[in-house]
Amino acid sequence: MPPVAIFLISAGSIGFAFYAQYVQKLLPCILCLYQRIPFYTAGGLAILALLLLRIPGVARALVYLCAASFAVGTAIAIYHVGVQELWWEGPAMCGGLTSGAATVADLKAQLMAQPIVRCDKIEWTLFGITMPTVNVFFSAALTILCLIAPSRWMKR
Repeated sequence: MPPVAIFLISAGSIGFAFYAQYVQKLLPCILCLYQRIPFYTAGGLAILALLLLRIPGVARALVYLCAASFAVGTAIAIYHVGVQELWWEGPAMCGGLTSGAATVADLKAQLMAQPIVRCDKIEWTLFGITMPTVNVFFSAALTILCLIAPSRWMKR
């Protein structure tokens, strides 16, 4: 059932991102954080599709919206790969964590202690392939899956 698969893939992807961040200590840049948003969105849409399976037209439409979400994720990942490969310039500010500071002095102290994570710096590769490059192909495949799933596996 496509909504279940979409939810599990999205949750697994976010789980892997958190593992890389908190266990492997690979701090994400702002573009890495942006690449997570389509997985959050698709996971939420998949849950909604599961809740609305009794209304097949709506459930199919939600799976198509998951495709749109993954297509946006593909575009963000392509942009990130281009920044890493220095094909184009990245965002002006490439630091990624939110503050939560109560005072200006606290904010300044946090900013001074926080490492700047550059979007064009490659932190991790597998056989020379970066995480954003993997995400380009992964998100594109998920986009295609979500486009063909409703007609192939979901009842009309």
